Amino acid sequence: MSFDINKDLDIILITYNRINKLKEIVSDILDENSPIKKCQITFLDNCSTDGTSEFLEEISQKYDNITHIRHKINIGGNANIVRAFEYVTKKYFWILCDDDRLSFEHWHKIYDALKSDQYDIIQTYTDPKVFSGETYNEKLAKLLIEIVLLPAAIYRSKYLKNDVIFNAYINIYALIPHMALISEIINNNGKIYFCDGYDKQIVLQGRSEANYKKGIKKTVHPFVQAMDLSIGFILSLCMIKDKELKYKCIDRMRSYLGMTFPGFIGEMPYYWIKIGLKDNIMPIYDSCNDIQKKVFLERLMEITYEFKKYNKNILKIFNFHILNLHKIERIFFSISFIGFSFSKNREYPKLYSLFGFIKDIYYIRFTILFVFKLTIKL
Repeated sequence: MSFDINKDLDIILITYNRINKLKEIVSDILDENSPIKKCQITFLDNCSTDGTSEFLEEISQKYDNITHIRHKINIGGNANIVRAFEYVTKKYFWILCDDDRLSFEHWHKIYDALKSDQYDIIQTYTDPKVFSGETYNEKLAKLLIEIVLLPAAIYRSKYLKNDVIFNAYINIYALIPHMALISEIINNNGKIYFCDGYDKQIVLQGRSEANYKKGIKKTVHPFVQAMDLSIGFILSLCMIKDKELKYKCIDRMRSYLGMTFPGFIGEMPYYWIKIGLKDNIMPIYDSCNDIQKKVFLERLMEITYEFKKYNKNILKIFNFHILNLHKIERIFFSISFIGFSFSKNREYPKLYSLFGFIKDIYYIRFTILFVFKLTIKL
């Protein structure tokens, strides 16, 4: 099947109040030697107020292949990504941002990948700070982190199904709505063209202000206030089915940030629990391998202690028993024969027994004659 770049590639650029940066990437797109200058180009203007709208209206009048769509309100940068999905009409699409630059020196490689009609994701950007590996999954984990940058890939549009767009809207709060599309392609074993190397990339990443509050003057939802891109990425991994791929992504993400895994998850759960976002913890836990899960649990136990320490509403429970059994799935199990238990702030009960046995994930403890204890670390 023949490929015509002007008929088969949609270019959509999302923008808000970056007129100077925007003019730079527009000059790249419309340059005399640009291979995409005659493609259908759509600008989604998020109700800009700095002259961006007037500039885009002017060039849309000048070029027949350029469309300027100005939203009535600022719907947010991440919502504008999903809105871009709704305007895709061609076989492939490339969503660009207003703070990046383009270099077409090695475009022929991208064009050959498009022309071959073999690939569902065509990578246009790579980051040397993200380590790769020898296996396909290791290379794929690197790619997943890199294409969090929106323009870092061109996508085949057939994957933009109703549920993908629905999931993308839901994932706006995690700051990476396009992970819904990426996950759909990965889960269906889509074909991927990997960028040859850092010196072969097309997208030159910009360095502008880029956050969820851009253009928002008043209240920001607590879910988003407690979110950053690295955590949003891990939350988004819940849409990926391959467990090995997920923890390889986590390992590369924390390495990219220059952190150990304990440091990576050190403070995040504390603030989430504090503002009531406990439901975000399990998707991250589920994405970890066994070693990472153990570190995660240790941190959660520390946080639990911190909250108990400063909790003014202390709950104490004291009871006498002849036989006491207590079990929490496979994590905690205890049995006590003739004794009493003491619980504070709903923590695991402390047993004082004629004979008691406790098995935790980290230790086994025997209690004899109420005061003698033997602890074996696992």
